Amino acid sequence: MITQNTADLRKDAYLLGNTLLRLALPRLLIRVTVVLTLSAIVLFLVQTILARGKSWLEFSLHVTGLGEILGKTVVDFVMQYQKYFWWAIALILVLIAFSLISGWLKGSLKRGRAALVPISETKKLCTGLSSEALEVLNWVWKDQTTPITVGNLQATLSQVRSGRVRKIALAREQKAALEQALQPQPEPTTPQTPPKGEGQREPTMFA
Repeated sequence: MITQNTADLRKDAYLLGNTLLRLALPRLLIRVTVVLTLSAIVLFLVQTILARGKSWLEFSLHVTGLGEILGKTVVDFVMQYQKYFWWAIALILVLIAFSLISGWLKGSLKRGRAALVPISETKKLCTGLSSEALEVLNWVWKDQTTPITVGNLQATLSQVRSGRVRKIALAREQKAALEQALQPQPEPTTPQTPPKGEGQREPTMFA
């Protein structure tokens, strides 16, 4: 059975991982930048809401005249529990931001997996990978009417690490054994005995 030695496995995994990192680096930098920027904006808004919420409420009650309409008792009650209202607003803001970032990240990852691998990178893999790893890539690349994608390389790296080389070799040997077993076996031949009297001559007077 064909097996992949440890040196080839490490070399193939390194080459595939390095190629994936090189292809994904621009998108990775964009994702980190977007996530950090949005997180900083949300954190700033939350801190601002919690720090200035009370003053905003007092200003609103004073400008609109609701403080005088509601009365001191109601206003004191509102001011006593107003911090919970601002915490709720901050929590809702965080949840909305998290939902938006999560949805954008999922879409970005999906687009990244569907990104096409340039022919230059494909040639490097064809010359650098072992024959077993190339066979795994060929196995992963099921629809070969479409170009190889980053997702195909990710699946190839995962399959190489999980022992797909050994599984493909085992499947090939099993297929060969099954095909050999299914071949019609030749029927055993029995020696033909000549009919009685055949091959004998009539006796003569000399013998």
